[in-house]
Amino acid sequence: MSSEVLASLAQGLHEQIPMTKFLGISFVEFEPQRIVLAAPLGPSINHRGTAFGPGVFTAAGLAPWLLLVRKAWSERLAVQILLRRCEFALHRPITGDYRARCDSLPVLEVEALRRGGKERLSATSHVVIDDGEPAATYTAHYTLLGVPASAGAGEGDLRLPFPEEWRA
Repeated sequence: MSSEVLASLAQGLHEQIPMTKFLGISFVEFEPQRIVLAAPLGPSINHRGTAFGPGVFTAAGLAPWLLLVRKAWSERLAVQILLRRCEFALHRPITGDYRARCDSLPVLEVEALRRGGKERLSATSHVVIDDGEPAATYTAHYTLLGVPASAGAGEGDLRLPFPEEWRA
């Protein structure tokens, strides 16, 4: 994927969720079943010289959510993505720039959501600072609420400048 597309997506994300701009979050990869976000240590550094948990939490939480947004958009689904609950664990101090990645999503029940159905699913992201074990883990448990096309709801929660060729 081109760096221009990734930069355009980051700009769209920063406009719609300003905290992501403050945290310096950018896209490294954004494939249908994999996303990698990068974040510099600087904006989320704490008094100990390590990443402040809420900044790491934000990057980790965005990864699976953005994959869901992309999937819904590619399927032309009008869907609300609700976070029911999540688990977040820091496994070791983060002392440098970090990346949040989500490597897969469960299969969506697209037709049921098109008819206005509801689906529950979970997805996990990992925060890494090197090639070793994850420095943090985030698991999100979502409820997706489909909105029938007849309701005129558009295409979901977030509008990013996705390339048209990403449509299913």
